[in-house]
Amino acid sequence: MQEREDEQDSSSKTYNPNILGTYEEIYGTKSPIAMEEIFNKCTDQIKKVLVLGRAGIGKSTFCQYATFRWAKGEIWSEYALVLLIYLRKLTIIRYPTGTKYTLRHLLENEYYPCEDLSNEQIRYFQELCREHRVLWILDGYDEFAESTSEHLRDVFDHICQTQHHILTSRPFAIRFEYDVKMEIIGFTDDNITKYAEQFFDQKQNQEKGASLECQKLLQFLKSNSNHWGVAHIPVNLELICSLWSESDWSEKKVLTITSLYDNITEW
Repeated sequence: MQEREDEQDSSSKTYNPNILGTYEEIYGTKSPIAMEEIFNKCTDQIKKVLVLGRAGIGKSTFCQYATFRWAKGEIWSEYALVLLIYLRKLTIIRYPTGTKYTLRHLLENEYYPCEDLSNEQIRYFQELCREHRVLWILDGYDEFAESTSEHLRDVFDHICQTQHHILTSRPFAIRFEYDVKMEIIGFTDDNITKYAEQFFDQKQNQEKGASLECQKLLQFLKSNSNHWGVAHIPVNLELICSLWSESDWSEKKVLTITSLYDNITEW
């Protein structure tokens, strides 16, 4: 993950994610940052961090890993509770209109859907929220923004205004400013090579020539900047390796996201 130090003007209401990604890669100044350090530059009393990334780049995996590391006691010990909320689940079906939803409702619906919390547990949770000892990790604002209704917008805004939180989103969906912004950039060049080698090493035990196939795949990806770019998204590389192990793409001149998904459909 990298810290974004120089942002494109956000006043435009229309974003092309492909153009935005190219602009950031060329002009944006970025520096790597460790997960445990992402709050270090927060100067407001309420710590807020925006984490951006393209589709499939690993935003949800980042959220899960952050929650796991907190649960293991490795990071963010100042928080008594870390709650990972998948914003795509905040739908009108699960949260019908007619109720003024609060933080308590999110806790109950997302973590205790089959049991009722005791009054003592509710009071303790509310106390933690008042004391700012809860960290909310809100994953997938872009999905939430497309389908949210006002009765859910209120509780979301309450978290953003009063609670420590991390918000993840694709770049094009954001319409408000965060002082601290991070970007998940996906695999590095070395990561791609190591992932492919590990993938085909496992295949080596089952199929002869898997190591040679790994080298052929890497040569194919590096032969075209578009191929190489597609492979930097982790989920794409996993699919590419899986598909390559089933068929030879070496004659394909151009690999695009569309052609990749076309092959997945055929596969």
